[in-house]
Amino acid sequence: MFDQLINRWWIVAARGIVAVVFGLAALAAPEQTLFVLVSLFGVFALADGFFTLGAGLFAGWLFLFLEGVFGASIGLLTLFYRATSQAFLVELIVAWAFVTGVLELEGAFALGRRASRTILKGEWLLAGSGVLSLAFGVLLAIQSDTGPVAFMWTIGGYAIV
Repeated sequence: MFDQLINRWWIVAARGIVAVVFGLAALAAPEQTLFVLVSLFGVFALADGFFTLGAGLFAGWLFLFLEGVFGASIGLLTLFYRATSQAFLVELIVAWAFVTGVLELEGAFALGRRASRTILKGEWLLAGSGVLSLAFGVLLAIQSDTGPVAFMWTIGGYAIV
């Protein structure tokens, strides 16, 4: 399963490029309007979701596929229902971070359980990403009352990492 994903490394690389571009945009222009933030997050979540969904399909990996479905759904919701998304942007991002984190952790544990080898081959990266996503969700939930600049710096930093 993990080897199949490695053979399609370009999907994971494209997902990373989208995240870094989104992060740099968020850091470069944190004082932009909420409309731009909603659009940026919607495009990021949609692209990340599609790349993750594709990786999950190619690798036959249910948790990665589910993460992609959820991410793409959040992206579509954000892009098509902007007024609602503006009102609940923090909650959407926190929900996305929590679900992504839990599915990444479960995927890492599933890989570890299925592995018949004694040396971990990459599950720790996926588990680390899951922990980072959960920590990001907690941080956003805690600092939801801060200003838009601090909010954008947190989102941009997470996307780049």
